[in-house]
Amino acid sequence: MDGLRQGSVLHRALSRPISAFSSTDSAKTCGGPLYLLAIDRYMRDLEFSAHFPQATSASDCLYDVTLSDGHCKIRASLHPSLNSLAEKNELRCGCQLRRVRFAPAAAEMGGERGCQGYHVVSLEVHREAGVAAGLAAFSAVQVDAIPWYGVEGDAQPRVAPLRARRCCYLPLWNNVGLRGEVWSKAPPSDSDDTPPPSWTQDLQPVALSKLRRAFFSGARPRPGALVVRVLRKSHLFHYGRPDKNCECPYQATLEVADATAQAAVVLWNSLCLDWYRSLEPGLVLRLRNYRVKESYSSRTGNSAEQGIEISLNSRNPAAAITVIPEEEQQRRWKLPALTFNFLNSSELAGCHSDQRCDVIGLVTFVGRPERIRAKGHGTGEFLQYRWLTLEDGTGDHPITVQLFSTSQPDLQALIYPMSLLVCTNLRVVQTAPGPSMLYLTNTKFTQVYGTGHHTGRPYRKLPAVQRFLRWVDTLRDEDILSQSAVGGYFTFPQLPAALEQFLKEGEGNAPMLSASELRREAERLQYRERRRFAFQGTVMAVGHSEVHGSSAALTSPRSPPTALWSAQRSPEIPILPRFPRSSLVASCPAGGSLKRQLVDKRSDWELQRKRPARPSGTPPQRGQQAAPEADSGCTLWEATMEFLHDREEDASFSTSYSTASTVVSSSEPNWSESSWAGARLGQSGIAMETLPLKCSYERREVQTAAVGLQPGRLQQTLPDEKLHTFATAACYEGHFTFTITDLGKTVALQTVFIPASPGNWHWPLLPESHDNSWPAVLAHGGFSPSSAPPAPRDLLATAGRLTNRRMVFVIDMCQLGGDRLELVLSRAFPLSTSL
Repeated sequence: MDGLRQGSVLHRALSRPISAFSSTDSAKTCGGPLYLLAIDRYMRDLEFSAHFPQATSASDCLYDVTLSDGHCKIRASLHPSLNSLAEKNELRCGCQLRRVRFAPAAAEMGGERGCQGYHVVSLEVHREAGVAAGLAAFSAVQVDAIPWYGVEGDAQPRVAPLRARRCCYLPLWNNVGLRGEVWSKAPPSDSDDTPPPSWTQDLQPVALSKLRRAFFSGARPRPGALVVRVLRKSHLFHYGRPDKNCECPYQATLEVADATAQAAVVLWNSLCLDWYRSLEPGLVLRLRNYRVKESYSSRTGNSAEQGIEISLNSRNPAAAITVIPEEEQQRRWKLPALTFNFLNSSELAGCHSDQRCDVIGLVTFVGRPERIRAKGHGTGEFLQYRWLTLEDGTGDHPITVQLFSTSQPDLQALIYPMSLLVCTNLRVVQTAPGPSMLYLTNTKFTQVYGTGHHTGRPYRKLPAVQRFLRWVDTLRDEDILSQSAVGGYFTFPQLPAALEQFLKEGEGNAPMLSASELRREAERLQYRERRRFAFQGTVMAVGHSEVHGSSAALTSPRSPPTALWSAQRSPEIPILPRFPRSSLVASCPAGGSLKRQLVDKRSDWELQRKRPARPSGTPPQRGQQAAPEADSGCTLWEATMEFLHDREEDASFSTSYSTASTVVSSSEPNWSESSWAGARLGQSGIAMETLPLKCSYERREVQTAAVGLQPGRLQQTLPDEKLHTFATAACYEGHFTFTITDLGKTVALQTVFIPASPGNWHWPLLPESHDNSWPAVLAHGGFSPSSAPPAPRDLLATAGRLTNRRMVFVIDMCQLGGDRLELVLSRAFPLSTSL
């Protein structure tokens, strides 16, 4: 301990007597470098004003941080005035902090033994050091073994919020997920000393239909057990509010049924911690000690039929939940089986909006996580989502899914290209006529199951699933990998090409802002929050750039943005078509049974795992590139084995890269970027997060981290060099940069424009043909589908025609962390009048 005191700047600073400070300031400053090891978020409660009497905060959340100098560590609460550092991801794990001021506080609610608590009231983030400083400082240190300041021996403080009576922490970036060890993975063991009842000798269960009739007739229902099957499971709902002191504000809904009726079962509060993760659709449950209420849909008038709700809580009364094993289930119960409505891509083309369906597909694109503000939930709640595209061998368009959080963080973290993904209880969204404008999104009961989690699922033997698997058998890994992508900017569905139609359809989703309003909205954005705005202005400069190979040439939060200027013409990138299904089917060995093909694939995988042989006589398809050797390994074979084993039982009973090149043309003769004195928004160059990356299957965990949100633990943070070693995807064909100013020339926007081009499988085109002039390309978001795109230099030569053209720009804005702001030009509509 003496050595700890001598070597720890944190220990010395906190142990300094208060008398050494002025009588009006009891804060203690640690001048030496400290590092952020962890950051946690939770909802504040009614005791907020007692902990922070003079604090005013627009946020409903508080943050606890774990800081260390390498010798000892401490958990402290972040003063609400510093919340914006966490909300914009400027305060992130691994960052180096200086001049950290600690103010004494009351003993932590989540602490032990009445330890002295602290608030962090001010700090300085060493931005140049980045997360590399913390990773280097703790590379040879076991973080968990670092002793806690103020805790004797090997004791560990309880991990719980410090300044609010909450049972657990929230995920950093949304309220729907779950975080921490308090969420049990297995059902709790029976607390009764009595042995479990024998189901054959148990009383006849109470029927849901009788329970419903008794409830609405006013009669007292006969107490008894309910035996039901879980049909659907909702995501978690966190209903915590800053003006309420509920310790465990969670709710989850199960749709259940017996032989007579369906009902909703609602888990409340701490029962969610104990049971949510282990309850799955298909399980049979025995429920006791419940309360009966009118269902929420009946109370709100959303259902024409009266329904009941089975309410389960941890007290008054304490609910009893038991999972009945399959071997103990009785036929006399006649419980309904799970039902599915699997639709393929061609069938989805005939669906209408709000129709519910299930899908299975081969993942070819996994977008970056983004966030939007939840409507009607104040300023502090965000919804987190990703865009996915799935192929199933049918239809002319892939299945596009906007997947929000489903309270399955472990499963959603495993979604990557080459996964066989099942999404249940999705909702169809049809924004305009035609299948190219249709996508799927979550309902309350959406669940996802990826590769590694299909075993035991009841959908495996359905005809729709079996047809899909037969199509997967015909594919080659390298063909899929060559047309797969991870991360990057993605927007769907396509915006209309006419200003009048855009203003009519986009009202509310893309408000028209002035320059001052745009700057305020940019400052208000939080980490990975995405919003769309319309803006009137003029084009001042146009450039074209291409980045190839490793993304190390891109701007990133770890390397300051650099302008890459040259006068060389950018090399051309071949345009890759979408999957040529006839050629993919032809690549399957003819005349071989499914079982024989699987045996052959397995032999190849075992003998040549690093480089599976291409079938003889099958040349690479035009426009397709084989994956690197490091990404080979019959991954599709591995993914299908969860399904295929059961089918057999049933039958038997240093990437090289080129630098970016840029060509710049000014549409305004008097424009000079270096002499611009007004405000700027956006960044020069292009961020790694903006470009789609080539799928690297064997490094999929690292790649997922590269495009994902910042983690809340230093142990989950990767070194910078690992995050920047991925090549751009083949669908990326270069981008244009537009410098735009408002009509009053007070602010300059540095935007990126990624035009869609004919045959590009990632960014689809609108079907309307046009002349490929600048006004037409900007209004359509890409080139004409009926003709070859003009060369970038030819387009840049005509940029002067945009001079003094008053235009309406549609801009997608995303906060990438810290002061990094991504501005993507989605559309630009010329107005009839010039300046």
